[in-house]
Amino acid sequence: MTKKWDSIVIGAGLAGVATALRLCKKGHSVLVLERNPSFGGKLSEWSFEGYRWDRGPSLFTLPKQVDELFELCGKDPRLYFNYHKVEECCHYYFSDDTEFLFVANPDKRNESLLKHFNKKDGQSVIDYIAESKETYENMGDFFVDNAQYGPKNILDKELLKRYPSLMSPKLVRSLNAFNEKNFDDPNLVQLFNRYATYNGSNPFQMSGLYSMIPHLEMNDGTYFPTEGMRSIVASVYDLAVEEGVVFLFDQTRINAKQLPNDSFEISSNGEILTAANLISGIDIVPFYKNVLKDNKLAKKYTAQERSTSALVYYWAVEKIIPELKLHNVFFSKDYKAEFEKIFKEKDLITEPTIYVHISSVVTPSDAPENGQNWFVMLNAPAGKEVSDKQREALKEYIIQVIHKRLGVDIRPFIRHEKYWDAQRIDEATGGYLGSLYGAASNSKVAALTRHGNVSKKYKNLYFCGGTVHPGGGIPLVLKSAKIVSQLMDKEK
Repeated sequence: MTKKWDSIVIGAGLAGVATALRLCKKGHSVLVLERNPSFGGKLSEWSFEGYRWDRGPSLFTLPKQVDELFELCGKDPRLYFNYHKVEECCHYYFSDDTEFLFVANPDKRNESLLKHFNKKDGQSVIDYIAESKETYENMGDFFVDNAQYGPKNILDKELLKRYPSLMSPKLVRSLNAFNEKNFDDPNLVQLFNRYATYNGSNPFQMSGLYSMIPHLEMNDGTYFPTEGMRSIVASVYDLAVEEGVVFLFDQTRINAKQLPNDSFEISSNGEILTAANLISGIDIVPFYKNVLKDNKLAKKYTAQERSTSALVYYWAVEKIIPELKLHNVFFSKDYKAEFEKIFKEKDLITEPTIYVHISSVVTPSDAPENGQNWFVMLNAPAGKEVSDKQREALKEYIIQVIHKRLGVDIRPFIRHEKYWDAQRIDEATGGYLGSLYGAASNSKVAALTRHGNVSKKYKNLYFCGGTVHPGGGIPLVLKSAKIVSQLMDKEK
């Protein structure tokens, strides 16, 4: 194996693997270095006696972006990776004992909205979803499909076209203020405030422009992979290996420095490698701190407010609860207090919003015949060390909420339990302080201050993944891989 490469990618998460594949198809010799024993990052999995859990992301949108990688290689995606559309998007349970099931079919959804809520609010949701699509198509697509825009781009022709949408009142209003303007029903305000958590932010601070987030879920639809979320990265990894990308795992000591000719020297577990291009697919804070050892940039990005982390329980439940869908949310009584606790006090609220994801609802093989694989997630502050006492108290609260709302005491049916918290997320994935999305988007100009995909300081250094532009989540990290590939063409 040669020690000289066209491109070296650090990190075998989905973004790193997708970037490596794209560069390989351009004729690069590509090496990927990963500190863990396997690929995938947060897209890993647990298993126990017939139960299987995806450890991290559970929402899948824009599946065509995965298909695109196979088509790029002239392969039929269906021979590698399969998925289906989910008809029941999310089941919401509100603190006033009401509930609402969002469905994918627009006609059925509109009918249920007008029936469940008053006519004015039902129509307001229909209009909101349509406006979300318009905002995304006017602005969202443009910003997430391209390299980050900054002050030097303010007169770009394509950007000038979008100023009317960009400079709308949504920009300066918080997401919560925008939602309160649109809905009289506080349950609907809370429901659409929840979309702030899709990038780990605070709806009472982040810009109302993020009201575009529901578009992908509501208009394009939600999907689920036939073999679970892990199969997304597993299929792309298999393709990358087929195409000639080389992976080295258990690379626990990786250091990099730039050489006078603008290439990079990388030491990995003591072996010296060189690369014309270096791509970081890991969290930018540990990259600057531990790999490149640039203390100034490490300090700069360490100072940014972190997005949320999570406390996740993985329960093997020996019972079928038919009311629960693939995605379920049990809202807290006081959403504002919940986010103030997370972002200001850096602590967990005692009665939080609960997200329950059960993949065996749509993939029965993920649990035994009479069981369900529960993924139970609470929003948590980055860096929060959860004590055993606190974790047990929150578990008891979750059990009580389920008992109250569904009439089932699941305590005797929990056969097996594992958990993930900020400390363990940091250890397993390298996400600084266990943050799920890097920097929070609470500032109105967060999109402009987020780390870009190309270094302003080091030539031939690029970035992909959830902590850089355009953001976290499966669709955005795949877009970051494509942007890096395009930037490298442009630079050359």
